[in-house]
Amino acid sequence: MTTNITILGCGIIGLSTAYYLSQFQAPSTIHLLDPSPTLFASASGFAGGFLAKDWFSPSLAELGKLSFEEHRRLAEEFGGAEKWGYLRSKGVSYTTGRGRMKGNGRGEDWLREGTGSRVDVVGEGSDFVGGGDWPEWLRRSEGDEVEIIGEDGSVAQVWV
Repeated sequence: MTTNITILGCGIIGLSTAYYLSQFQAPSTIHLLDPSPTLFASASGFAGGFLAKDWFSPSLAELGKLSFEEHRRLAEEFGGAEKWGYLRSKGVSYTTGRGRMKGNGRGEDWLREGTGSRVDVVGEGSDFVGGGDWPEWLRRSEGDEVEIIGEDGSVAQVWV
């Protein structure tokens, strides 16, 4: 007996689920449905293909690391750098002096409420990037801040 499966949502979770299911049953029995008439209209699209290894609340940290490593493995196995633009890098936060938030959010509030930023969670361990140790194409003005928020290889992006 063939089981038909319907997956609601065609974001990264829905597509990943379909991919892994297709390893165990005929792909023609897997159906994807998405309620949005617009491509890239929800969380996966708005994330812009950004991946982070350790930017998760404690309850999701293990799953986040597993997901990040699976993206790396799939990119290595299937030529992700060439086929879908997978690239690991260092995370840098750039805040203009005139656009900085004044005390909005602390700690992990940004995860729950969308306030603050990842820089708040990194805390004292983050390094202020000074003396020209930022990307050479980045132009800074007085009052701007550049901080390391993800070590080399702990963030990645998919852009194709």
